[in-house]
Amino acid sequence: MPYRFQPLPRAARRALRALFAGALLGALPSAPARAQATAGLTADPAGADDALAVARFDEARALYDAGLFGPAARALARFRDAYPRDARAPEALFLHAESALATGDAETAAALYARFEADYPGSPLAPRARAAQGRYFYATGDDARAEVALTDALANPGSNLVETAQTAYLLGMTQRRQNRPDAAAAAFQLAAEADTPTAPAALYALGTVRTGQGDAAGIADAFEELGTRYPASPENAQVRLALAEAYLRTDRFADAAAEAARRRPALTGDDAERADLTLGETRLRLGETEAALAPLRAVPSEGRYGRRAALAIGRALYARGDAQGATTALAGIRTTPTDPTVPGAPTTGAADDPLALEAAYYEGLALKASGNLGDAEARLAFVARYPTSAYGDAALLELGLLRYESRRTDDAVDAFRRLLAITPPSPYAGEAARLLGETYAAAGRTAEAQEAFRRAESLGTATAETRAEVAFQDAFARYTARDYDAATDALLGVARDFPRSERTGEALFWAGEGAFQAGRYDRAETILTDFTTRFPQHRQADAGRYVLAWTFFRRRDYARAATGYERFLAGYTASSDAVPYVADALLRLGDSYFALGRFDDARAAYARVPAASTDGAGSDYALFQTAQAFASQGQTATAIETYGRLVDTFPTSTLRGEALLSRAALRAATSDADGAVADYQRVVGELPTSDAAPRALVGVGDVRLEQRRYPDAEAAYRSALDRYPASPSVADALDGLSAALDAQGRTAEVEPLADAIEARTADPEAKARIRLRRAQAALELGDAALATSRLQTLLAGNPPPDIAAEARLALGGAQLAQNQAPAAVATFRALIQADPQGPLAPEAQLQLADALLAAGDAQGALDAAAAYPRLYPGDPERTADALRREADALRALSRTADADARLRDLLTRFPTSAAADDVRRERPDLAPTAPAPTRQP
Repeated sequence: MPYRFQPLPRAARRALRALFAGALLGALPSAPARAQATAGLTADPAGADDALAVARFDEARALYDAGLFGPAARALARFRDAYPRDARAPEALFLHAESALATGDAETAAALYARFEADYPGSPLAPRARAAQGRYFYATGDDARAEVALTDALANPGSNLVETAQTAYLLGMTQRRQNRPDAAAAAFQLAAEADTPTAPAALYALGTVRTGQGDAAGIADAFEELGTRYPASPENAQVRLALAEAYLRTDRFADAAAEAARRRPALTGDDAERADLTLGETRLRLGETEAALAPLRAVPSEGRYGRRAALAIGRALYARGDAQGATTALAGIRTTPTDPTVPGAPTTGAADDPLALEAAYYEGLALKASGNLGDAEARLAFVARYPTSAYGDAALLELGLLRYESRRTDDAVDAFRRLLAITPPSPYAGEAARLLGETYAAAGRTAEAQEAFRRAESLGTATAETRAEVAFQDAFARYTARDYDAATDALLGVARDFPRSERTGEALFWAGEGAFQAGRYDRAETILTDFTTRFPQHRQADAGRYVLAWTFFRRRDYARAATGYERFLAGYTASSDAVPYVADALLRLGDSYFALGRFDDARAAYARVPAASTDGAGSDYALFQTAQAFASQGQTATAIETYGRLVDTFPTSTLRGEALLSRAALRAATSDADGAVADYQRVVGELPTSDAAPRALVGVGDVRLEQRRYPDAEAAYRSALDRYPASPSVADALDGLSAALDAQGRTAEVEPLADAIEARTADPEAKARIRLRRAQAALELGDAALATSRLQTLLAGNPPPDIAAEARLALGGAQLAQNQAPAAVATFRALIQADPQGPLAPEAQLQLADALLAAGDAQGALDAAAAYPRLYPGDPERTADALRREADALRALSRTADADARLRDLLTRFPTSAAADDVRRERPDLAPTAPAPTRQP
């Protein structure tokens, strides 16, 4: 039902009239618009009365348009009484209400607006009537009804933007008065959308609402728009420093400085001092220390903002590195009596004097910077007495850090734990928990470190960096526990979930290292390639490139290994103390070249090792490999001389015995039997407990056997068997002894002797090696059945992995010799599956192809041979053998052209291989016309 209005006091009437003035007295709809607005309303029948009604309405409207609101109100009232059903009756009622308002009769106006809303709810003028009611309710203090009426008016605002803005503005005022700032802000934003006379007031009101909410960004947005759109408005003048301070609070320091400088000339008194302070603060935040000092020093020290300016001056001096000046300036702010137990610290009123606490905090930092750690700790400890003050938690953090840096672990832990005990949690809690974890970690208290990192995560204030740290520590714990597969997955998860963390690169590196340690070299390659590409300057980038090269080396992909070590050496930056690996990389580079047959390059790499090794480590190996390279190139004399240099230069080297053995072998090969025996005997005499000693005795036996001095050979072999019964060389000694006895016509003694030696050998590994050698000897003598029996018995005893691999390889060969191709296939596959990267796996892969072809599975043989270069790259000789087997399989599949293409490829890519020699001999039609290249010995 329509609202019933009560008469208002005269003062309230004046207030209401002022509120309505200019709100609803704007231009009414034009004649065409009025006609459209009244269309569809019920009208009296046309006739003379209608013409008279038109005339009377026009007369009343003319009075209204002329501003004669009293006569207009009476004329419009008479028209409504005479013609209640006329099409112009709604407009007459609305104009009647407007006229009553204009004459100051607010109660009558409000009643007429209410009646209009009740009688003509569908009229286009209804929102204006509803808005007028809202204004009435607001003026009378009925905020609830005012909000409803104004909201209804805005629901159908029409096209009059001025009135819409006024209605929205008043709605915002109503809602602000009801302490509903968010709703008020939305209304003020609506009021400010269009460029109307209300917009400046709406923007100013919006800024003040945001001020009450403490929304610095909202304040800045509102006042910034006010200054941009209405720079000359009174409301913009009222802003004063509010926008500059809002910029300062939202870290828009350059904007804050510009705004404060712009406002400063028009300000006086406290506002001027505040402007200088704001200008100095903003320039200080911008790092413009010198520019900050001038306005700060302009603030009177005895004024309202003097202490705050002095504090900022102290911070500015600290920022420019004047720790002593900063200490002096900041100490002057502490005006209360001092505590004798804490030098320079206030005792009373400190909690109520935030400037004193802030000054003491920065004074502590300045004292620390000047090296006065005792006083610095005293200031920070004083501020830390008030942990919930503005700088209390920061002081605790700095106090803990100072103690941590002084290696006072327990005291640092105390500070960090006190910070973590603050309720509600401090914004520094995550950092404190992280530092607590690092403090524990530095003290070797791993479990407590993990708990601290998890606590940082559980606080809810931990940063993304802290969460990354927690995740990294959890993942890395798996690495240290040697659970490499799980560690790799977890570390990759850290890198994925925290792509911008400081730990991202480190997580990728350790994930690659984990995959490498797990023997998953393909995966390690992928991860480390990603790491070195994305983080080329990371502190572990050198280590990443080094391990990446190792992934190729471990897979015997020596060509890529060489490239990897070359890249490591070319890009080495000493980025991490954990990578003193230049000398080692040179050794592996040399080894890669050596495996590729690039002996000159290998020797060049080895020659760089002594200069790269700070302690000489690896130099003996480099010299040994250099000798090996000379030997491989057929430069026997130079190789012998190089082995001798190693023996003389490195008397304590673990390679000394190997060098003597290798020199002896070369001397034996060049018919210097006495020199060879002398080297072998030197090994036994100088290194009797080394692994080289039994091999040296076998070497003596071999030389004497070659000289046909069979009793001497027999004595040497027996000495090896007697003195070193657990040595891996026992099998070779037994093999040599068998040959010496056979040469002396004592063949019948061989088997009983072998049985006796095997029986007396207590070491399981040595016994297994003897059994393996006896089986291999039987196979070499053509007794495949005996070899098979012995090898199967050996494997049933679960021998060590390396002996088992040799046994399986020999067993597969024995089975092929007996035309047991399917069994051979199974044996070779078992060997490969047991250790796909083992030293015998490449040979097993080739023989698997032979076995499959012998079993009639030509396609399987082709697949096995074709897979070889991918599985075992880097060995030219064996890759050539694999191509030869591919050709054999293709020919078995009647793909002759493809088979010949494989052979031509073999001749082109590996012209010096043994397989190429066989092809040229067997298929001269495929060989190139040029002479065959000379193979290196």
